[in-house]
Amino acid sequence: MGKHPLGQTRRTERVSPENNQPLLEDRVKLLSEQVERLAIHMEKANFADYIVMLNRPRRMIFYSLLGGVARGVGLGIGFSVIGATLVYLLQKLQLLGLPLIGDYIAELVRIVQSNLGNPYVR
Repeated sequence: MGKHPLGQTRRTERVSPENNQPLLEDRVKLLSEQVERLAIHMEKANFADYIVMLNRPRRMIFYSLLGGVARGVGLGIGFSVIGATLVYLLQKLQLLGLPLIGDYIAELVRIVQSNLGNPYVR
């Protein structure tokens, strides 16, 4: 398979004998294949649905608002899980009695546990 001036092809092209260029028929066929691949990619990306949504601002605002709420809830849940895991690990590190970090971890765990009982303590 030779390198085609318009891109890589899967077949051997016919070339005109006088200037060693692909025939017009092969160029049209290659262009048709590229347009077909572009159309398939646009269908996979739901490009038409996106254009319809852009033409309806209320629908776009609704979906943007819904997506923002979902990201906010996910962020809150994720932060809570990571924070609880971190407190759990700090409690386990405190039990090991590390000399330099132990006092700092003990103070952090004490503050977190005191705030868990009454979240409005200042």
